[in-house]
Amino acid sequence: MECEVMDKRLEPQLNNSEEIKRLLRQVEVNFELSDGRRVETLLIYLPLDEPGNSLSEFFDVIKNGVMAHFVFTCKEIEKKLGVNKPDAAKKLFEKAIRKLSQHTAQGELGELILFTLLDVYLEAPKLLSKVSTKTNPRMPVFGADAVHGQFYDGKFRLMLGESKLHQDFNSAATKATESIKSAKDTYEKEFDLLDSNIDFPNIDSELESYLLEILDPFSNINLDDIIHSPCFIGFSNPALLKTNVGGFIDKYIALAAEHVGYYFGKIEKQGITVDKTTLILLPFDSTTDLVEQFIKYMDIKK
Repeated sequence: MECEVMDKRLEPQLNNSEEIKRLLRQVEVNFELSDGRRVETLLIYLPLDEPGNSLSEFFDVIKNGVMAHFVFTCKEIEKKLGVNKPDAAKKLFEKAIRKLSQHTAQGELGELILFTLLDVYLEAPKLLSKVSTKTNPRMPVFGADAVHGQFYDGKFRLMLGESKLHQDFNSAATKATESIKSAKDTYEKEFDLLDSNIDFPNIDSELESYLLEILDPFSNINLDDIIHSPCFIGFSNPALLKTNVGGFIDKYIALAAEHVGYYFGKIEKQGITVDKTTLILLPFDSTTDLVEQFIKYMDIKK
């Protein structure tokens, strides 16, 4: 049974991945630390030719193809969209937006981007919809910012993700690594939620039983072999984004090399080995302006 299950792949939730990849583009590059250890990274950027338009396109994709999947469970989405009413998608989006508030929008935008990139680029779907359980839109979601899953090199990874949208990268990385350590230390809470609410596309009973077995906090499985901590950091760097298109990639890679060294140094100070995290980067002109435009575009209430 184990071999049969391990050959399986968790199916991504989003069905517009090519459209997303056109807007959230990847720089194909690998990084090593100063001592030669290779680390997992994902460098993402928005198209540079028309920054304002690319941001509007990105928000439009979020509105029409991502937001509901980020907020709700697969089962609820299938139920709502399966009624064959012409305004079903619109009503589902409006219901999703009511789960957010201007007070929590910065954190939730970071979580939404993390959710999107994990699903599209790492093919690691969301296992748990935390935002859907919110009863007060102004209250943040506690614990890990994302709970996703992935089969990687024949082994299952439970991804307890962290996201930060900050003007300054270094302060974001410092806070993020502290949060990653905290989420890993309190993994039992996430396991309890998964036991009751596990949810992702096309799960069958065999795979569900297998996942719940290895996610049992009282099993004999070494949790260090399971838990992986992807970290998304969206940061402000207007100088980078003003670089001409021809020189942007090289300048981004050079800047990212500095950020990679800083982040993985901080993660090791938290007692977490560098192979247990993936750093995901995305630069903006201003994260403050980004959040303000997000609130306005989505018409998020106070």
